[in-house]
Amino acid sequence: MSIGRALIVAVSGFMVVFLMLCLLWFIIVMINKVTTTLEEKTTPKESAASSAEEAPAAAAAAAPDAVYGGEIALYDVDEKTAACIMAIISDETKIPLNQLVFKSIKALD
Repeated sequence: MSIGRALIVAVSGFMVVFLMLCLLWFIIVMINKVTTTLEEKTTPKESAASSAEEAPAAAAAAAPDAVYGGEIALYDVDEKTAACIMAIISDETKIPLNQLVFKSIKALD
């Protein structure tokens, strides 16, 4: 195979790959536009219907300033130590304490 023929084969291969990438890009853009349009059409209807059907726990989870009123099971830990543990976890994870839910705290031996 001559150098000229090899160059033509290589360039045509690059062109085919480039055209296929352009086609994939176009398909992705079109799918994005279709899904965005469908979400905009269905979002107001779903939010009105689902807000009436949501459980109180789900509504409390959606509100970031809501206070969790559940009980924490403490096993061999006093309340002061449990409060310190919760504060440390909140500080280390950088998650506000009102967004964390502790179910139980147990002392390890």
